[in-house]
Amino acid sequence: MGEYFRGLRRQFELPLRLEGTPFQKAAWQALLEIPFGQTRSYREQARALGRPSATRAVGAANGRNPFTIIVPCHRVVGSDGHLTGYTGGLSVKRWLLQHEAHIIGATLFGAVGLETAAGQGPPTLS
Repeated sequence: MGEYFRGLRRQFELPLRLEGTPFQKAAWQALLEIPFGQTRSYREQARALGRPSATRAVGAANGRNPFTIIVPCHRVVGSDGHLTGYTGGLSVKRWLLQHEAHIIGATLFGAVGLETAAGQGPPTLS
């Protein structure tokens, strides 16, 4: 995790034992396919699963993701680009997205209303 926070790691190669329903496992697998520094909407994730009307079910599955950051559910945003739901809180989700944008040299203004995370450490989880 330290490498991720220092900007040295963009993905994790760990054997994960994901336990959940077949739908949850498929939703979590789809999360692993979202590139570092990019976002997808819940609708896009549902479409990727072949279940375009399952937007809420995708959100519920993402909310039960046992490996946040490693299985990057923070990269999923509302259809209008706004931040919605995150187990660690929206401030943490915002920070993670800012962090990734900063690492790849992008800015995420507008669509998700993010500012650069340069020089800021990760927020504390409460």
